[in-house]
Amino acid sequence: MRLIHVLGMLIASAGTAEAQGVSLWLGAGRPNGDSTSITLRNSEVYVGLQVGLPVVPVAVRVEGMTSLSDFGSAPRSFIANAVLPLRLPGVQPYVIGGYGAYSYGEPLEVRGVNYGAGVRFGLSRTGVFGEVRRHQRLDRNVVTVGITL
Repeated sequence: MRLIHVLGMLIASAGTAEAQGVSLWLGAGRPNGDSTSITLRNSEVYVGLQVGLPVVPVAVRVEGMTSLSDFGSAPRSFIANAVLPLRLPGVQPYVIGGYGAYSYGEPLEVRGVNYGAGVRFGLSRTGVFGEVRRHQRLDRNVVTVGITL
């Protein structure tokens, strides 16, 4: 009985440790599942900063996205999201949703919502993730894979 109690405490603390603090999310995404020429240069790059606290079930992630095809002049997007993870040791499925500005500062800038789901594998802040999101105002889905630090 005591062993089961100790194991339960370890599992609970490991799951909480994965969601604590600040983590950096780096990835590349493919809009609308386009796989005709899968190269990093034709992908969207993604950088996110996520803050999660052990006593709050929802984390906050702010992120920026741009295209590598013409990095210097490609439009930039900035998004703020709420992330609701299921805190398990080693694996962390989550749902995500937020609001952002797409093509920020450009004449064709639009603002809108995004929502989706993902899964992260790893311990502490280091891991790999994959997610699928719908960016409503852009009328597109983006599949993203990457790492967390």
